[in-house]
Amino acid sequence: MTLALDTANRSRPNPIRLIRADAADPTKSIAALAASTPPTACLGTMSSSRSFAATAAAELANIPYVELDAPADAITTRGFKMLHRTGLTTTDLAIRTVAAITGLLAPAWHRAPGTLRVALLFDDGATDGAFAASMLAQAKQAKLPVLLVMGYASDKLDLSNQVERMQRAQIDLLIHAGQPEHVILLYEALAIAAWRPRMIIGAGSGYGMSAIGDALGHRIEHTMVVDAPLYDKPAQAILRAYRDRYATPPHSSISLTTYVGTMLVITALDQGRSLGAALTALKRKRGALANGWGVDFDADGQNRASFATLQQWRSGALVTIDPSIEGAKAPRTSL
Repeated sequence: MTLALDTANRSRPNPIRLIRADAADPTKSIAALAASTPPTACLGTMSSSRSFAATAAAELANIPYVELDAPADAITTRGFKMLHRTGLTTTDLAIRTVAAITGLLAPAWHRAPGTLRVALLFDDGATDGAFAASMLAQAKQAKLPVLLVMGYASDKLDLSNQVERMQRAQIDLLIHAGQPEHVILLYEALAIAAWRPRMIIGAGSGYGMSAIGDALGHRIEHTMVVDAPLYDKPAQAILRAYRDRYATPPHSSISLTTYVGTMLVITALDQGRSLGAALTALKRKRGALANGWGVDFDADGQNRASFATLQQWRSGALVTIDPSIEGAKAPRTSL
């Protein structure tokens, strides 16, 4: 967000000022801002649980709120008038997961999708719990049976029991939505059991952090990931700007998602009308934004031109393997 604002402010006579608020208690923070000098808009937040609270507080305070990254479907289905989301939803993640299974893995394994032994593992937090609900709905629609559905508390310290259940059930494919620490717990439990399924698909940012590749090394090799688009060819200028400013590569695609969303808000602010009306009026075809997204907000304020892509861990880095993305690498279909 800071990088996007710095880029935009270079050519603005009246710079946009960023006010940093306490995301740990968004309700109090937004109420305090509303009582003093209300901001033009609130932008956030990566966390679905905090987004639920922050967007409700902004709605009550009559302050436009733009969610950049938190994906839980229900954030934009509550009938709020001051809310837009530039990023994707948990249903987008689930749709891409089902497409990877039915269109890529099942054909490569010479199996009908309905014969695969699939497990769904997820922590019960707002984002990953929402993904699990979306995943089950999309799997049912695609007639893809899920043999095991296993939720666990976010403070869970051991996933060995879940791994043992999967091993006994002879699971072919595991779909896992969890935080980075849960990813490490899972692979530790798999190593102890000396077993793993034929493929693991990780959903969302828990699998998208560079620190996960550093921590797990070869153990995460070939694991597939569904998440927001990576820094591929159209985003190279942003990647260079990030490295120049912070002297390190981005830790995940979250920074690109946030940059793109922030620049979209700035474009809307320059239209000379209310932010909500300006965002709704923006129309951009797929590929118009630096991460490959387009712009098309529906009546709920959700950008329907955002989407997830299929990625894979290769030699310690995530690469795009999505056949719909130009320049994508060929997928490896087994761990």
